[in-house]
Amino acid sequence: MNYGDYQIPLLIAKQTIQGGNIHLQIDRYAGVAFFVGNDGLIATCRHIVQMVQEGEVLVGKSLNTGAIGPIYNIRVHDDYDFALGAFMGQPDYRIFPMDGDDCLPGHDVRAFGFNNIGKIGADVRVNARMLKGYIVSKHVTSDHPEAKTTTEVSFPSLKGFSGSPLVSTETGNLAGMMFSNHESSIEVHSFMDVEDNGDTFKESIYRVIELGLAHSISDINQFISDLKG
Repeated sequence: MNYGDYQIPLLIAKQTIQGGNIHLQIDRYAGVAFFVGNDGLIATCRHIVQMVQEGEVLVGKSLNTGAIGPIYNIRVHDDYDFALGAFMGQPDYRIFPMDGDDCLPGHDVRAFGFNNIGKIGADVRVNARMLKGYIVSKHVTSDHPEAKTTTEVSFPSLKGFSGSPLVSTETGNLAGMMFSNHESSIEVHSFMDVEDNGDTFKESIYRVIELGLAHSISDINQFISDLKG
């Protein structure tokens, strides 16, 4: 699978106007988006869009052609960490199948994304990474304030992975979208001692596990419907 057919890295550019022409200077890496519909429609996270400051523009880069262009017609969800936009720099894109039921715990999934490794001159550098794991849990409600339901995966959403599509290893269908992390813990050692005066001393050691959080495919389809009106 060529992931460049399905998704793009998002960057933030400084915008200047010189001689009546608009100039964009790439400033930093922002996250990931993937195609979800006609006319270059892409999905990403709301918090990525909110990173853009005055005088800046959110842009996408085609992994196939290297073309860079602004993200147009950006719409953010009022309640959840989700946004839509349009990228016109890749006319031959493909879309992950988005039908079917939500994946259940134990289902193998993978995510392809990027990590920012700095800037050399005017060149923003990123590393591509593939993460593989499985669905840990699926909750019909969410404790996260920007999610409708919660899908936990066995690997974390690394810095820069926000907006990455979560894909079923078995079917190649879209299973979700990475947007955040959640920490859980396991007690690996516990010791309690009672002293002669009756005081107690207890020591516990926990191993912290970081789980990725993803919007489910049913939530994504609902969010798209909400934003399309």
